[in-house]
Amino acid sequence: MLNHVLSLPNRHLKVAIPHFCALFSYLLLLIIIKGAINKNFGVDIMSVKNILEKRRSVRHYDSSYKISSEILTSLIESASKSPNGNNIQATRYLIIDDPDLKNLLLPIAFNQQQVVEASTLIVMLGDYQAFDKDNIIKIHEEGFQAGFFDESLRDYLANAAIKYYENKSNEDLKLELTRDVSLASMSLILLANEAGFETITMSGL
Repeated sequence: MLNHVLSLPNRHLKVAIPHFCALFSYLLLLIIIKGAINKNFGVDIMSVKNILEKRRSVRHYDSSYKISSEILTSLIESASKSPNGNNIQATRYLIIDDPDLKNLLLPIAFNQQQVVEASTLIVMLGDYQAFDKDNIIKIHEEGFQAGFFDESLRDYLANAAIKYYENKSNEDLKLELTRDVSLASMSLILLANEAGFETITMSGL
């Protein structure tokens, strides 16, 4: 089953119960997030500085743990507000919770067992179609309808974005996507840690 939501253990528990979710990107990024039992989501608020200083990589997980789709959705919705080039919103989140699909991904992840032990895998993708003229116009029209800017600024921003991307090579666009997905990935890590969860990043795709 492929969904649209993430999995994450609590460093403050007297007995650590590891479980896991991977953030997986065909662009370069794989983030594994381990969750915690009996953690009230969003209760402990830490500064960004403290989160970065206290974060540790964790590699062993309890496959029996399941994180709620509500928490995953909340984390992803917040991460989706990360900065991105020209506001084209190119990052996509693919949730994988089917054991058979996890096993298919295992060789790609160098047979690291956290991939199959995770309660959920999140594949983070960069969407090349986000560069299409129609998408750029649609997003800026939505911004206009929401009252973020007037018609003149809507048209200026949309036209500037279209012109910026129109002559870029696929390699140039890949770099744009890598940057945007990376920003969203870091946001998701910080949000997960703020919520009492721990993370690990992996690369190699």
